[in-house]
Amino acid sequence: MGIETAGQTPARMSIANVSSGDSIDAQFNPTEFEEALEVNWARQTVPGLSHQPLQFIHTGNTKFTLELNFEVQDPTTDLDQIHHARRFLQSLCYPRRGAEDVIGGGPPRVLFVWPKVVSLTCVVTALSFKYGRFNLDGTPVQFTAKVALEEVRDVRLLSEDVLQDGTQRSGAAPGGA
Repeated sequence: MGIETAGQTPARMSIANVSSGDSIDAQFNPTEFEEALEVNWARQTVPGLSHQPLQFIHTGNTKFTLELNFEVQDPTTDLDQIHHARRFLQSLCYPRRGAEDVIGGGPPRVLFVWPKVVSLTCVVTALSFKYGRFNLDGTPVQFTAKVALEEVRDVRLLSEDVLQDGTQRSGAAPGGA
């Protein structure tokens, strides 16, 4: 890393509410995050066979777990911003007002973007906060949000698509169709 690179701000991870278009950028990119993928197999039982044949059922949804750190650095501006971020993340866990169908009756879908790493439509499956420091009136001035996201897909995803694009999914049909 050259000296000119050291002074640059890295691309920020962001989460956007697909329905409303509201979004937040990470105040600080996570130092790490976990990606998990499950492949589901049926175990066939064949009497007298020396082994259990496996039959593919499906690949599970991609899941991410990450921690976002928020900290007041300038009390005149940051306090409102970090508490808006907390409320925004919480709002992604509740259904929207006026839903007219089953799908619309759930919490909103979110677009999880970490430039050059991830771009997926997801839902929040778990959210927790850990508060660390407080100002004189008891308001948290530092907290960590632990967010669990799970991909939502409406189209079939194939091995070749993942090999080409990884977790950079545009929302269009796989294979460019």
